[in-house]
Amino acid sequence: MKIFFKKSDDNRGVALLAVFLVMIIGLIIAALCFYLINRGNQTYSIMKNYAKAINIAQGGVAEAIVFIDNNSYDSIEVKLGSEETAASGAKYRIWRVFWNNLSGFGGAPVFPPTSGAYSGIANIGVYYLIHSQATVKGSQADLYVMYVKGY
Repeated sequence: MKIFFKKSDDNRGVALLAVFLVMIIGLIIAALCFYLINRGNQTYSIMKNYAKAINIAQGGVAEAIVFIDNNSYDSIEVKLGSEETAASGAKYRIWRVFWNNLSGFGGAPVFPPTSGAYSGIANIGVYYLIHSQATVKGSQADLYVMYVKGY
């Protein structure tokens, strides 16, 4: 008895290989889409938290300005450099930077400002540096504002 073997074409595994190749490419594209969507969500939440931190820090600056406007020179001197917490949750500090005449642009500022430099002379401006800091879920905002108060 003779057994005849039919010559097989070498195409038997091509369909399976093509399916695997298409499946691998599809999985790579799906994984890439998942990764990009996840990174986009992370970036959005970081930006949202940073915007909240900026708003809170702005509240700290506003409260520091109200404090400076509503208090006398001596009351402000007591609080210089100490960290205060605003109602918004921000932490702020106030520093006195220099003195200058408010009557015009002439004259040189007095560095460093000392308490003896203030003598109650009208038209003297004291320049304060306000630093306000807020953190929301790992996003930190720092604001620095120069503010002048005339005495």
